[in-house]
Amino acid sequence: MRHPFKWKGYVMLVIVKRLLCLSLLLALPIASAAPDIAQIVRTSAPSVVSVQAIQWVKVKVPEQYKNITSDPVYQVFTRVFGDGNESAAKTDEAPVVKKQISGSGFVISPNGVILTNYHLVKGAHEIYVLLADKRRLKATLLRSEPKRDMAVLKVAAGSLPALPMAETVGEGEFVLAVGYNQKGISAGVVRADLATTAALGLLTDVAIDSSNTGGPLLNTNGEVLALNSKVLKSQQGLTRHVMVSKLLSKNDLTQKLTQTWQQLGFQAENVSEKMQKELGLPNTTGALVKNIQSGSVAARAGLLKDDVIVALESQRVIDVSDLSALRDFLTQDDAVSITVWRGGDRQKLRLAMPKTTNTFDEANLSAWRRLGLKVRVLTAVQKAELNTTVGVQVTAVQGTGKTFGMRVNDIIISLNQQDIKSVEGFNNMVKDLETGDAAVIYVIRGDLRQFVSIEIAP
Repeated sequence: MRHPFKWKGYVMLVIVKRLLCLSLLLALPIASAAPDIAQIVRTSAPSVVSVQAIQWVKVKVPEQYKNITSDPVYQVFTRVFGDGNESAAKTDEAPVVKKQISGSGFVISPNGVILTNYHLVKGAHEIYVLLADKRRLKATLLRSEPKRDMAVLKVAAGSLPALPMAETVGEGEFVLAVGYNQKGISAGVVRADLATTAALGLLTDVAIDSSNTGGPLLNTNGEVLALNSKVLKSQQGLTRHVMVSKLLSKNDLTQKLTQTWQQLGFQAENVSEKMQKELGLPNTTGALVKNIQSGSVAARAGLLKDDVIVALESQRVIDVSDLSALRDFLTQDDAVSITVWRGGDRQKLRLAMPKTTNTFDEANLSAWRRLGLKVRVLTAVQKAELNTTVGVQVTAVQGTGKTFGMRVNDIIISLNQQDIKSVEGFNNMVKDLETGDAAVIYVIRGDLRQFVSIEIAP
């Protein structure tokens, strides 16, 4: 038992310590008061989106369920109770099911550029973005950096609320991770000096889970410091984030969007505020046409310099990156309807591919008949992005190609270990193969690299 005087002294010491702490807190300036977390969340909410990545995957059928329809017990059962889903049971092939992975992302540019995690969209066949206003838009993957667990998406939407980027960050600074629909909110502080952890990114003690992964890490001003990721870990047991502000200052993801369409004979770039005023445009959305090549597809369609492309078929064009949809349209048809803004009016034009440059021509005949593939040469931009000097792109798939898993937009680099340098070269290789031979094709599909073996049809 403690001595009564010692016990009283202990109590007095505790009281004095608490009073001292209270006095110190009262002496702090107002700026050090606890941040208004609710306000930060509310302010950032319109800019935080849900990213939905869809994959179509094969489910392995257990051996005991294969050929189940030939089982006597199964036959008796179906005669008594009905056949149920007999068609599904008859097949030995693995059924294909839809797999969806969801996470968060956030708007970094009003013209529809969105940042999220690479692990969310890896291998996705379709990507959708659910905005704060509940619009669900299909997204295009512009760029990915697997080591940083970062992916850049683009949706066809304008005037989106983009989050501001922070200029500086310091050790001990309060930070807040936010997910879509104001979920996954977790707070903490920066735990490491950036000067010594530049390679690791930003280190914090903030908890990251499936609800806020891909979302922004914010400071008390609601500015983006970094990208959240639940798959990046630090040796110190802390959470590692990708420094978004540094990333954007090094390589602005909303720039470098000028595109050259050699096949069509024109260039396009984003509409600047200066050009908006000069041309009397209502806003800066659309793709500004530059450098029309004489006698080209674009010239024959009536496309003019300083036209602003605002739509492809029924798809709105927000900026020049949306012109990537031209590839998709022209693989399905020989012509595509475009809407341009010219002199204060909207005009419709039609880009028609001539038979000499049509992807379905004599040069593609062998591959189309024997492999079920239609291809075209890679553009200079595509070669630069893929860091390759060879290859062709699949523009259509049928029959044999579809059976063996080939897809539109696959990039074919080699056939039976021989580099593909042209459409004609690819077709000559296919023509020389014997019926029943296996064509081993090296394919690039997004971030995936794989070999596909196709049996040659007669």
